[in-house]
Amino acid sequence: MFEGALRIAREEYPDLDLALYRARVEEFAERARARVAAKGRRAVVQLNECFFGDLGFRGNSDDYYDPRNSYLNDVIDRRIGIPITLSTVYCEVARRIGVPAYGVGFPGHYLVKCLVPGSEVIVDCYGARVLSRDDCQTLLDSMQPEPMTLSDEMLAIASPRDTLSRMLNNLRRIHSSKKDFARALRWVELDLEFNPDAPHLFRERGMLYVQTEQFGKAVADLERYASLVPDAPDLPQLREQLQLIRKLLSHLN
Repeated sequence: MFEGALRIAREEYPDLDLALYRARVEEFAERARARVAAKGRRAVVQLNECFFGDLGFRGNSDDYYDPRNSYLNDVIDRRIGIPITLSTVYCEVARRIGVPAYGVGFPGHYLVKCLVPGSEVIVDCYGARVLSRDDCQTLLDSMQPEPMTLSDEMLAIASPRDTLSRMLNNLRRIHSSKKDFARALRWVELDLEFNPDAPHLFRERGMLYVQTEQFGKAVADLERYASLVPDAPDLPQLREQLQLIRKLLSHLN
């Protein structure tokens, strides 16, 4: 997950010194090794004291949608980020000191799960706190328009691939909201490198091709999505859009 997140950062910063940022995280781990002397849940508490206290990592509540919150080098340099990138750095530091910590794709707010003997400890890296199950339900309630009951699946460990896709989706949304469709397109294309068989990514890329007036490529991607998901609920609207694009192409030719 950590290496994949550096790969995303290097897409934005082509000259990024990856070895430097690996070394920076090892420095964080050295600080944590000196601080974490306990075992079990207490080890997580001590790691939190180091990561959020000594090292000063925190959530960017002032400018949550700043793209720098999604680039791992910026997060490491500034000690500030959003839940998913803070969690990525946290998990890497934890791994290096022998604390098993994994990302959790919680709805709307990425979390960390530390597996300690006989227990699981949920950490909210954005809020710099340990969460009980009741806390997780409260967090879920705060983000969902309709009431939802917390399930074990919501607290399941996320795969590295799913985590990287979530990072890339955040970046796509940020740049799409700014009408920077060329940059948004770049993040979908990188996501396709990680997930070459994900049908929804062909739809996303096709719609961005429309925005960037690459209509031939748009038709190819949207048709591919339709063939991969023939029972998709959005297919009728998509076929109407394809007809409009084809008409436009016929006029352009």
